[in-house]
Amino acid sequence: MIKPILKPLSVFLLALLLGGIATAQQNQQTQQSNTQQKQTATTTANNEAAKPPAPEYVDFTGFKGKIIELKHRNPYDISRIVSSLGSGFKGSRLTANIEPPSITIRDFPENIATIEEAIKRLDTPLPPKPADPVLPDVEIYAYVLIASLGAESGSDYPKAIEDVVKQLQTNLNYRNYRLLTAVVQRTKQGGQVASNGVASLADKSVISNYAFEIRRVMPNKEESSRLNLDGISLRLQGQPTPDGQPLGNASINTELRLRDGEKVVVGTASLRDKALILVLTTKVLK
Repeated sequence: MIKPILKPLSVFLLALLLGGIATAQQNQQTQQSNTQQKQTATTTANNEAAKPPAPEYVDFTGFKGKIIELKHRNPYDISRIVSSLGSGFKGSRLTANIEPPSITIRDFPENIATIEEAIKRLDTPLPPKPADPVLPDVEIYAYVLIASLGAESGSDYPKAIEDVVKQLQTNLNYRNYRLLTAVVQRTKQGGQVASNGVASLADKSVISNYAFEIRRVMPNKEESSRLNLDGISLRLQGQPTPDGQPLGNASINTELRLRDGEKVVVGTASLRDKALILVLTTKVLK
């Protein structure tokens, strides 16, 4: 009766024992696999750490060099324009040379080709400068008058300024107007006028040294019919008159914008009991 009962129990215990052994073997195999994986990962990491770091720039062993000569333009101007066409990698260079005019390039061949093509387009002859316009010459007429308070009427002045003298007689207290000297000079626009010497009235009542100057005669940019007379200066140094009285000194200094053919009283200055008057007019020679 006991034998049939013990046989199933033995089978059960044996199966349980065998299952434990299989589980232990499986756990051991899993541990071994994990250990091998860790060792492999550690070895790989060590190998990676042992490798030299990758460069942060492209290796320039593929660089080439070229010198491009310039015929027309400034190398520094051209180099500033084409410098952005280079690769920009470490070791690449673009250098401007003033003598001889050229640009030295060290870069990848494709960048060199691009830069060379750009330089060919830029290195062209400069456009010719427009010729300065040829301006007509100008004749300057300067009349130096001496005005006095005498009761007699005076008429010793050129007919060309008769209308001016009549206006002076109307606007000033002086009645007599006589020509001390006249200066007529031809100059180019942009040129100057200068004259000096000794001048006197016909009766020698006034004798003086004079110096007349216009520093520059220029066209007016805003109005073509006007001229700019810059630095007008008249200086008079009187010599003693026959009656022994010193005449004194006087000067007129101003700037003037004058239309062609216009007559203008530039200024007046006191000269003892007389007045020094300067009248100017111009004529543009067509």
